[in-house]
Amino acid sequence: MEASFMNHIVTYLRSFFTRGKCSDEKLLDKTDLIYLSALVLVFTALAFFRLGDAHAPESSYTADAGNRDIVLDFGDYTDIGSFSVFLGNLNTRRFSISAFNEMTGAWEIINGEAFAESVFAWNKIDLNYSLRYLGIVALDEEAILNELVFQRLDGTVILPVNAGDYPALFDEQDMFPAFKTYENGTMFDEIYHGRTAYEFLHGLVTYETTHPHLGKILISLGILVFGMNPFGWRFMSVLFGILMIPLMYCFAKRLFKDSFVCAATTSLIVFDCMHYNLSRIATIDIFAASFILLMYYYMYQYFQKDSVCRAAGRPPAGSFIARDVYIPLALSGIGMAFGVATKWTGVYAGLGLGVLFIWYTITHFPKGQVLKLFWFCCLFFVAVPLIIYTLCFIPVVGYTPDNGLIDKAVKGTWYMFDYHSNLEAEHYYSSPFYEWPFIWMPLLDANDNVGDKISAISCMGNPAIWWMGIFCELYVFFRWIVKKDKKAGFLCIAYLAQYIPWMSISRITFIYHYFPAILFVMLMMGYTMLHIREHFPWGKKVIAIYMAAAVICFLLFFPLISGLPVKLEYGLRLRWLKDWILIL
Repeated sequence: MEASFMNHIVTYLRSFFTRGKCSDEKLLDKTDLIYLSALVLVFTALAFFRLGDAHAPESSYTADAGNRDIVLDFGDYTDIGSFSVFLGNLNTRRFSISAFNEMTGAWEIINGEAFAESVFAWNKIDLNYSLRYLGIVALDEEAILNELVFQRLDGTVILPVNAGDYPALFDEQDMFPAFKTYENGTMFDEIYHGRTAYEFLHGLVTYETTHPHLGKILISLGILVFGMNPFGWRFMSVLFGILMIPLMYCFAKRLFKDSFVCAATTSLIVFDCMHYNLSRIATIDIFAASFILLMYYYMYQYFQKDSVCRAAGRPPAGSFIARDVYIPLALSGIGMAFGVATKWTGVYAGLGLGVLFIWYTITHFPKGQVLKLFWFCCLFFVAVPLIIYTLCFIPVVGYTPDNGLIDKAVKGTWYMFDYHSNLEAEHYYSSPFYEWPFIWMPLLDANDNVGDKISAISCMGNPAIWWMGIFCELYVFFRWIVKKDKKAGFLCIAYLAQYIPWMSISRITFIYHYFPAILFVMLMMGYTMLHIREHFPWGKKVIAIYMAAAVICFLLFFPLISGLPVKLEYGLRLRWLKDWILIL
């Protein structure tokens, strides 16, 4: 029995690209594979474009209570303009900077409390002082320094003559960049999630404990393979961003069964600015969104497999193994488990799954079958998520001797709830839920001077997609409420599950919180395009023109979402709404 069940699962997974066991029709045909391959290749090339350096200072020097002072000798009096420190995993370190006066024989303080704030990034501290001996005293209990680089007033790099006394501080000078940008250090919330992933790998006390840990575990896999550098800590985000494309295509094909419309729908995610942004930053949002899309894909497949089998004259009945509906239902639950273990937005998505499951199951199955499916879902939508959620706390077990895994999971969960429910903070780029569909307030992740140009990265949606999506939402809601279209209802409920919970959140929120919802807006747009194509002879041409406009809009904003250096004037011309600050 067990072997038979395992064989059935293997057969099912191999048939991922088919409509269902009751139908021999393939989900993706040759045309689909051509469309999908082209879209994946395009996005892959765009996503890896200037992703970040594949190297960064890694050897570290620890300044602590017994080793606070760093004394450097430059051989002769030298005009030092500034020095840059690449911090390790401890943020906001304070230093006292002094110069030795050979005339008085005393140390003179230049800056009594200099700050280096960003972890795994270059932090510049201005000196503008002529000196031979320089003293740096760490004012915190511990400071992790990966590299120090000194520059004269003209910007040339100078090495202390006693650099050999501090080999870990001066052994990676060639990694110092001409310009500090996102390519050679952390940006935005990478200082939390990328740092925590590093701490997981090195068994250190973790800093970021406000979200479940699966997303940071995934980030750590990229670091494990490629090292603690921008490319390494962003690699897994890119990978998941790429994997979302075939998932979206398969989802669209199951919904619409039209290759042209599926390609157009998938192009929306390929050329959406926010999907591009979240696929290139080491935060957990791309992972959470991927699992949310996955869980709804399999929930829809549960509906589809049941309806296909019924149409083929074989309703799900008989032995457990014969029921094709159980496996997509189980995979939906596993997707939800991964989503919840990444971010609590997976819980919101799970509530929508519950509504959809109850809605469909009660109206399509006899009472006895409903009860069996209910108990099955208790296993895969309650027990399995609880197990996986608990397991994601393994990396934080062991910091205190009395805390086991379950205790860590319970206390960690309570801390997360307390943190988010009582968070009182302000941020210039915060944005309430009702502004998100209109892209009222984009989020500036990075902004750095590169000579006479600026490298900026903005987290925003593609206006041609997001704004048009509002009208498509209204049409799909009309189809659900007035025309009683169940497919439209599925999309509406999935969308609302990602959006409505945020309406009651009192803490500050940002536009990227809308990303899981926009995925279903894209499917709503595909639904609308299908109806246009079916009802109007000019439909295909109009869709093609619109998609070309969406691509042009993406390319127009591309420098401001990719960090490609441009003139300030270019970014200012793209300030289409008064609150948009896409470049500084």
